[in-house]
Amino acid sequence: MYSNATNNINFGLRIRLSDKGLLNLPQKTDILYSSTPFDFFYKESKSKKGLDILSGKIRALIRKELANNTNSELKKNLLRFSYKCANKLRTLATKLLILEHLKPFYDSFRLIRSITPSSSKYIEEWAKMGNSIHNKFIDMNIENGSIEKIAKSCEPHIFLMNHENPEKDKFIYPIFNSFLNYAYTAYGKQYECPRPNIIVSKNVLKLVNKKFRAIYQKMGLISVDASPDRRNFKENVMPIKYVIEKFIQKRCNLFVFPEGNNSIYKNKSLKEKFQPGVAKIIKSILDINGTVRIVPLGLSYKQEKGNMGSIYIGKTITMYQKENKIYYLLGESEEQVLCNSNTREVTPNIKKILCGELENNIILSQLE
Repeated sequence: MYSNATNNINFGLRIRLSDKGLLNLPQKTDILYSSTPFDFFYKESKSKKGLDILSGKIRALIRKELANNTNSELKKNLLRFSYKCANKLRTLATKLLILEHLKPFYDSFRLIRSITPSSSKYIEEWAKMGNSIHNKFIDMNIENGSIEKIAKSCEPHIFLMNHENPEKDKFIYPIFNSFLNYAYTAYGKQYECPRPNIIVSKNVLKLVNKKFRAIYQKMGLISVDASPDRRNFKENVMPIKYVIEKFIQKRCNLFVFPEGNNSIYKNKSLKEKFQPGVAKIIKSILDINGTVRIVPLGLSYKQEKGNMGSIYIGKTITMYQKENKIYYLLGESEEQVLCNSNTREVTPNIKKILCGELENNIILSQLE
């Protein structure tokens, strides 16, 4: 825990999803006054939300049971079958969303099929997201200029997010990314800026129809096996290698929920839930590229009508490797030695720094 976590924080403004004009940018673009059909994603009905919540609760209970090593094989098989049934509820929820917003869904499919991630229009469509949702807002500390600085540099970043609420997290991440992509366009960097990629469970893609899957994949979702048991780690080698290569080539920003499925354990600390995978990705990038920038995004939620949640954008953690040592800087602070680059302590030390900063930013996101 960091001592500055209790300082008074002023989020400045309650930001509507369309309030990107509040960013301190050299110009305002026409994107501020444009909308995208992708906004249907934010217009879920109560029935759809209810099915998602029910499915999530059932799956969380089953994961906890599957973690019990004393279960018989019969019980494990019954739990796996129940898990599949719970996933069917998610499929039904997605079908409801499509039926309720049939035209914008098909408009989104036709749009995403007509553009490529390398095009400027791709970034511009991301930047429009949320512009037509005027009745919802977020709390976000945009007053510190972090988004503008990230966009102006055009360097790829890894964005770490706590998995506070899987059903709500899927909405708040695209809004941050929309603000960031609007900043890219305001700086005229929509051709060269990194494209968004987010690592998700393969079930996110498996449980939707082909057209919805095409939208998700074009929007940068990278699926990995995050099964509650019998996880196929070999299956994850290629997608992780793919995003590392894109990151090194400065072609993608990487969004990660390092807790993964461990987020269901509400009685455990972030340190206990924080998985080592992202630290291993960072080490792989350091071995090839020498430098990596990480931004922890603390997420939290309030029970308030129209409130999509709070994002606290933390200081950028810059890690780099030279002369067999790994160094890191927190924001504009002086460099510090993390550890030797060829020891077994690399992954746990990286994890410790990331977890500590993310935990601090979660606390800051909860302050009024």
